[in-house]
Amino acid sequence: MHTESTSSIQHALRPGHMLTLALPEGSTLLCLGAPVQLSTTPLSTLDACTGYSMQLHTGQSWRAPARLWVQVFCVAERSSILVQQQETAEKENRLEPWSLRRWISSLWSGKHSLSSAIKREQRAI
Repeated sequence: MHTESTSSIQHALRPGHMLTLALPEGSTLLCLGAPVQLSTTPLSTLDACTGYSMQLHTGQSWRAPARLWVQVFCVAERSSILVQQQETAEKENRLEPWSLRRWISSLWSGKHSLSSAIKREQRAI
């Protein structure tokens, strides 16, 4: 089962103020005031997304393509951003350790029974 929950937080920014956030994949930033400068960096070295920088104007939004560190810098006038964080449950296609062990043991027993069936067949010929 794949479930998601969203939490929204609004941040007020003064000119020259910088806000740093760690965002999960799929989170959205919405600019509600004067333009802000958005800069990103990967949250870990394993994430495929590289860092970049852009400017968001009033009404523009941006969605995080991966887990990222985000810095929002208030360029000129007072501004605010709405942060909607996506909190995603574990993905269905991930194997739990117990299910991985069961899968490996089923492969081993299947291979073992197949090899013994081949040996019995060879003896019968």
